[in-house]
Amino acid sequence: MNEQMLAHLKTRGLNPSKYSGVAIDVDSVTFPLWNLSGQMVGYQVYKPNAEKNHNLEPRDQRYYTYVSRFGGKEPSLAVWGLETVTSDKPLYLVEGVFDACKLHNLGLSAVAVLSCDPKHLKSWLGTLPQKKVAVCEGDSAGRKLAKFGNSAVFLPEGKDVGELSDEELEKYFK
Repeated sequence: MNEQMLAHLKTRGLNPSKYSGVAIDVDSVTFPLWNLSGQMVGYQVYKPNAEKNHNLEPRDQRYYTYVSRFGGKEPSLAVWGLETVTSDKPLYLVEGVFDACKLHNLGLSAVAVLSCDPKHLKSWLGTLPQKKVAVCEGDSAGRKLAKFGNSAVFLPEGKDVGELSDEELEKYFK
């Protein structure tokens, strides 16, 4: 494995040995996306050295997500982080994989819904027995996630979970 990539992932809060199926390459990391039936229904590729430019072809962007389509139309119900979900703890809903990693490191159940407005997951999330806590980034887009939880944690303007220090994480989530 590429030591430089592993060091970078550690700064983002990811310990690859905690998760099944994470594939690490020299310039990218691929995260499998699962549904509640245990099927892999997609993947997200992260390329830390790629530009953050939405005008690039999708596969050339920093993040590229593929989710299979049910009947060719609706995206499959897919999240990342299901390994951490238990029915006896609240389930934290976050936008991104690295946000989920930071919460996993605190011993919390969290899934990355890969969007701030995961409308297609609303009914599915409603079937889960545990309390859902939406973790909303400090901007108007981030606050959309609040309607998918039973409660919400609102982060400061311009912040997401992945950018919080260990002290700030403790403040919001312990």
